[in-house]
Amino acid sequence: MKKVFFSVLLLFFVWNGFAQAPMNATARFFAMELDHLQRNYDQEAMDRLVLEYDLVPASSGGYYIGVLALVDPGGVDEVSLRNMGIRVNTRLDGLYSMRVPLDQFSSLPGVEGVQYIEVGQPVAPFMERARPSARVDSVHTNMGGVLSQAYTGKGVIVAIIDWGFDYTHPNFMDTSLTRLRISRAWDQNKLSGPPPPGYTFGTEYVGEDALLAAQTDTTYVFGPMSHGSHVGGIAGGSGAGTPHRGVAYESELIFVSLRRDAPSLVDAFSWISNYAASVNKPFVINMSFGSHREAHDGTCLKNFGINALHGPGRIFVGSAGNNGRHDNIFHMDKDFRQSPGDTLKTVVNFANIPDMFGQALSMWGSEYAQFTAAVKLADHNDSTIFTTPFYVSTQYPLGVDTLLIDGDTLITRVKGTAQNFLNQKPNILLELKYTGNHKVVLMVTSPDSHVHIWSNVRMNSRYTNWGMPLTDNYPGAQEGDNNYGLGEPAGTGANVITVGSYKAKMKLLTGNWLFGHISAFSSIGPTTDGRTKPDISSTGEVVYSSLNSFDVSANPAIEVEHNGRLYPFAALSGTSMSGPTVTGIVALMLQANPQMSAVQAKKILKETARLDDFTGNIGPEGHLQWGWGKANALAAVKAAEIMASKPQKELNQNLFTIYPNPATHQVCIQMDLPQAQEGIVYLYNMEGKMVYQSHQPFQQKHKLDVSRLSPGIHILKVVSGGQVAVKKLVIKGQ
Repeated sequence: MKKVFFSVLLLFFVWNGFAQAPMNATARFFAMELDHLQRNYDQEAMDRLVLEYDLVPASSGGYYIGVLALVDPGGVDEVSLRNMGIRVNTRLDGLYSMRVPLDQFSSLPGVEGVQYIEVGQPVAPFMERARPSARVDSVHTNMGGVLSQAYTGKGVIVAIIDWGFDYTHPNFMDTSLTRLRISRAWDQNKLSGPPPPGYTFGTEYVGEDALLAAQTDTTYVFGPMSHGSHVGGIAGGSGAGTPHRGVAYESELIFVSLRRDAPSLVDAFSWISNYAASVNKPFVINMSFGSHREAHDGTCLKNFGINALHGPGRIFVGSAGNNGRHDNIFHMDKDFRQSPGDTLKTVVNFANIPDMFGQALSMWGSEYAQFTAAVKLADHNDSTIFTTPFYVSTQYPLGVDTLLIDGDTLITRVKGTAQNFLNQKPNILLELKYTGNHKVVLMVTSPDSHVHIWSNVRMNSRYTNWGMPLTDNYPGAQEGDNNYGLGEPAGTGANVITVGSYKAKMKLLTGNWLFGHISAFSSIGPTTDGRTKPDISSTGEVVYSSLNSFDVSANPAIEVEHNGRLYPFAALSGTSMSGPTVTGIVALMLQANPQMSAVQAKKILKETARLDDFTGNIGPEGHLQWGWGKANALAAVKAAEIMASKPQKELNQNLFTIYPNPATHQVCIQMDLPQAQEGIVYLYNMEGKMVYQSHQPFQQKHKLDVSRLSPGIHILKVVSGGQVAVKKLVIKGQ
């Protein structure tokens, strides 16, 4: 058996120079590849670098690399940045989004005031390889008169960051089909310009004439797409005369065709926020995409940007991801603190997809700990054929190794960091390409770390969020699971409303109902720092919406004619579809309460969520797939109205308790308030009707008889001292 092993690049390449800002592993790997390329120029290698890192061409020749950097709040040497030809697009609470000339990248860590540098961390759309269920129709019509008015999203900006937009689709016009409701779009991938003022890449379209002339966004690395058109139609489509009307169908629409990298995403956040502020409108941003490259704890720089921007009238909604299937065992974890020195083994499985590199194994440990990883090849008798070096997190492993064995190839690309600057956790990313039939066995050991591993398909040009199984078909190997499957940043951010998916109920002609269950693909939490996610669930399976009429791969179920052209609609499935449903609901809530904060919106959605036979009883800790239940637009908008009824501060929830909950006969409302401070209590059912109001203010403790009220979820509102608190009360049948 002939074996040849060689390193294409240095195995342990450490970028930790004196007084230089630390970089994430991908930035260090890029620096290594760039250095190698500059020493041994190869056009094919350059073309791969351009594609993989989404480099932006410079008008004078050469390329820019997208970079996110944390800078000293006291100031950064802006003069040096300008002299180096670095273009800063976004400055946000110490977070800079930059485009850096390749020949200046190695100098960036030494610029005074630059504290940390990040490259890469791309995202990809969530796609699975209605309205009545969410109670949206009741909000549109103000059914029963329980709201002060009907809500349609008017006066609210719904921003969709995605790919595959059809600006001419009648679904994005008003209901009379005479006015385009898209006010502007930023195609970050069309580099002919002009870019938005203050930014250095992409093309901005402002106004109906410019958008209709552009027709569609640029075909991107994902190929022709309808994803953005479908997502946008769910959140805010007018229906174009079909029954498939979106949730916030009179909202103002903004579309961003994302460049896929983290700096471009932060730029998109900033561009949307700045425009909304200029027209004094609230906004909600939809993110139906994500990745599994980072620590799944909400500390990534993309979430840093969200944390800096969220607030009153500024809300972010994201999809949970599509790795929830029971056989999608792409994750595993082991707490080596319980068994120091043990070795975790698992078999890495590879997909069979055209243009695929192989698998990306993203591994993260505990704060200030360490771990070691290696890969072995084993034959059908489980005999070891070859073992790679052991990559030790504390040694900042970095490099590319290649093994040739009997005509087969194993390529190992390793990127590692001892302690990530943002969370102090060690991480190693192993990218594996294998063309043979041997088993590829991953081995991980540690003296003191809780290690998490995710295995996702790695295309030649990009990372995906498609999980592949980790299996136990080797002695001592363990099988993976589908836990911790929420993508980033939308699935893990503390200030993102994360949405899972269920299949909406359908009433048969017989009067019987079908469906209502959680979607098999809907990703499962929690986050690695122990928070329950997703927050809420909504309809995401077989959802009809608009397709991109310029997408040659589109397969329409129906078509509508407009201005002599046919425009397609079809049903798609994925949490990419459930996310924009909640985005639209949040837009309706913002119309009712434009100053509602992201924290308040999330709380309302949780407190008003519907429970049924499928969700079961969900306690205050939430559920790792349902969140806190099914989104209920009518109850959520009513709660938003209540909160906006007068300028009130939110009560400290720790000062307000209700028990028992669920209740059958009587509820005690206990408030830890000063003796002189009184409160008034109101109770609303899920149709938004007030079913109880205290006749006089109460002090500290109040008993409420619920024995004659209908079973189900109710909204309990307490007002005291100019403050308001809203909680969910479940009344059980007797």
